[in-house]
Amino acid sequence: MSHQHKEMEVPVLAADHIQLRPISEKDIAALFNLFSSEKVTRFMDIERFINVSEAAQLVAFFREKLLTGEGMRWGIYQEDNDTLIGTCGLHHINKTHYKAEIGYDLLPSFWGKGIMTASLNRLLQYAFEELTLNRIEAVVDPANKLSILLLQRLGFQQEGLLRQAFFQKGQFVDTYMYSLLSSDYRYDLHY
Repeated sequence: MSHQHKEMEVPVLAADHIQLRPISEKDIAALFNLFSSEKVTRFMDIERFINVSEAAQLVAFFREKLLTGEGMRWGIYQEDNDTLIGTCGLHHINKTHYKAEIGYDLLPSFWGKGIMTASLNRLLQYAFEELTLNRIEAVVDPANKLSILLLQRLGFQQEGLLRQAFFQKGQFVDTYMYSLLSSDYRYDLHY
């Protein structure tokens, strides 16, 4: 194994009434619950989970991406609870260009409570300050209105429509590209 990069660790990040923590085998049942939801996977490039082994594979996938330095994923937990209710993280981490893509998901029963806004605010702070990234990208389905509102609330700017950028669930789909730059990020909002 090369020692060019210090092996990344997923730190615990605390925010308003929530904690972002590393994902492990103990979260497999909760991850299955999350990704077996039609509402959760509707706009994702994965089919809804129908077997708990898929959740176990996901934990292994997150770990592999961490080892290669390409991705970091956190579980979202309520302050006093050990059950994962969503995940968020960075993928396609590119150290050469100081950028990454953001991804996130949450159980529908927790939608609309500000949980994801708080989680992503904390994640963005970590990405810009600790990882010293300059650009965070988000690709979002034009039909995913809730996700678009979330990104706008966080200060992301829409850069354009990428036509038929992905082939998922048997068809070509368009995606919006959103981005947030370190210089856009309002540090004063987060202390």
